[in-house]
Amino acid sequence: MNLQDMAKDGQAPEQTSGPKQASPEQQNQFDMLVGRARQIMGRDAEVWLKALEQSPTKAAVKMGTNVLRQLAMESEKSGYPVDPAVLLHAGVTLVKDVAGIANEAGIVADDQLESFLQQVMQESIAEYMRRDADDGLMPEQGQQPQEMMQ
Repeated sequence: MNLQDMAKDGQAPEQTSGPKQASPEQQNQFDMLVGRARQIMGRDAEVWLKALEQSPTKAAVKMGTNVLRQLAMESEKSGYPVDPAVLLHAGVTLVKDVAGIANEAGIVADDQLESFLQQVMQESIAEYMRRDADDGLMPEQGQQPQEMMQ
């Protein structure tokens, strides 16, 4: 699943008065994706903690983007593409996980958490899209929106 697929239909999602409840399938995808990502990240926890100490934002972006993108691509190759909303929510959850770890380890101070979260989310989305472009999963520059939908 690439982030470009999120905007394929060219329309904003319907807005309701409250948050939309996830379907059982979406919740299952989210639980499996986040659970697996946490397992992978936990395996190399010491390496990631050292990387966070060296460069918190860069390490958080690399860690989350690499793991989430790998899992999403594996899922798609298996014939089970990850719902774009699930992918986004899983990314936010993983960024919060990493921020919590960085905070508990004294790497990111309490008063810097909000800005850290924002920066990591923005850079992670940009990195995900850059990697999609590098892999040829993004439309050519200059391509009109109607051409992308055909």
